[in-house]
Amino acid sequence: MKLFEKIKNFFSLLTIMFLGMFGGQKKKGARRFGIPFFSILIKFKKLKFKSLAFLLLIPILCLGYGKNSFLMQILGDDTLVRLVYGFILSLPFLFFGIKKWLLSAILLPIAFSVRAGSLGSIGNFDILIEDILRYGTLGFIIIYIVRRD
Repeated sequence: MKLFEKIKNFFSLLTIMFLGMFGGQKKKGARRFGIPFFSILIKFKKLKFKSLAFLLLIPILCLGYGKNSFLMQILGDDTLVRLVYGFILSLPFLFFGIKKWLLSAILLPIAFSVRAGSLGSIGNFDILIEDILRYGTLGFIIIYIVRRD
């Protein structure tokens, strides 16, 4: 892989992580719409119809996994909610093949089950370890798919 590609992938990963964190703490739309549209944007040069599967992330990211979420109302257990949410988040990756989906179906539930603290804050914005892991994993999977598809 060329240096430019590595740099592009690194900044794409950082962008997806930031959109995930910002969407959790400030504007929900950054996570719900920013991640799917950014995923399509980084695929733009080689855009295929199945790339629109990233748009399926929108209703899933709107679903959420917090204490007031729809899943919590049904399942009632925070750990179970996070595992199920991670699995549901993996479903759009089925459009990219079974192996890629399987990778996401294993990694995302694990990543969304992590509970960790803060690395600190910048103003009133917390840099949360769990969000770095969750949305870093999602970003890694998206970049992996974009690069290999």
